[in-house]
Formats: sequence, structure tokens, C-alpha cells
Amino acid sequence: MKFGIVLAALGLLAAPSLARLAGPQETAKVGAKIPAFTATAVAVVDSSSVPVPTAYMIVGVKCGATPAYEKRFKAVEDEFRAKGVDFFWVFPNKTESLEEKQAWMRKVGLKGAMIDDVEAKIAKALECKNTAQVVLTDKAGTIVFRGGIDDSRGEADVKRRHLAEAIKETLAGKPVSVQSAKAFG
Repeated sequence: MKFGIVLAALGLLAAPSLARLAGPQETAKVGAKIPAFTATAVAVVDSSSVPVPTAYMIVGVKCGATPAYEKRFKAVEDEFRAKGVDFFWVFPNKTESLEEKQAWMRKVGLKGAMIDDVEAKIAKALECKNTAQVVLTDKAGTIVFRGGIDDSRGEADVKRRHLAEAIKETLAGKPVSVQSAKAFG
């Protein structure tokens, strides 16, 4: 059974999580292996042993861009979890309570694992400076895409779904054609 499915089934949103980095700081650039970290959220998340394409979604409940992306976050997670992609929702903002983060996950209907990155160690290791962005790895843990999930903060103006295209290309074993994109958060 896939890790993300197990976490959702165990009621992930009811338990806080802790995050810590392992080893020296590594770069989080496209083409590099994802930096090593572990995060506890009902079960241990080990970035070096997630054997499927994985989207690390850096989000913030109080981020100005978050409301504009809620439907798109849900849609991309629903579409690709069904195809074997794991989603980890990383919350680095210490000004947001665990309860606010859990309530937001429930409201949006997200099923992936929640990581309460209270010291922003994972976000920093992934070199994410703002919320509403993603780091996508292939099944070997190599970063293949980073940035915004699409090309517009306004849903009606989206012309390209960057994350969806990167996932499709990764699942097909193809190189990702757009490896980085602006995050609007």
C-alpha cells in the first residue's frame, strides 16, 4: 500500500508532525537529489526512500495566494494520486497554528501527508522562500521541477499547468520540458 494512502487512512490530520534535516545542507536544484530530511507525521517520512514521483507542496494557510490555488491544489492531487504520485503538504509558517493547518487541509479536501515544518527546515532545505510552490521529484528522488503549479495566479488566466505537465512527463519517463517556473505566492 502506498505511503500517502496509509497516512490518510490513519487520520494524519489528527496528529502533529516534527521535521528535522539529516546530514549537511545540500542543494535543491533541478537535477539534484532531494536533500535528505525526515519528518514525523503518524509515520516517518524519509525523503531518500520515497520510491514514487513525489510533490512537496510548500503552502501557507495565511499566504495571500493560497485561496486562489485551493481548487487547483485539490485537482492536481486528485488527478495524480490516482496515478501513484505522492503529495506532501509542507507548512513552514510558524505564525500558523497546527489547528489552522489541519482545518485548511480538511476544508480543501487534501489527502496527502501533512508536515508541520514549524522551524521551516524542510522549506529551507528545498530552497523555497515563499509559499504556494512545489518541488517535484522522480521515483529516484531527483528533483525534476520546482516553482509554481501553473502560469497564473488567476485560475481563469492559466495557459499551462506546469506541475501537471511535469508529472505527466515524469510518469512517462520523459525529461521534464519546463523544469522551473515562477511561484506567485
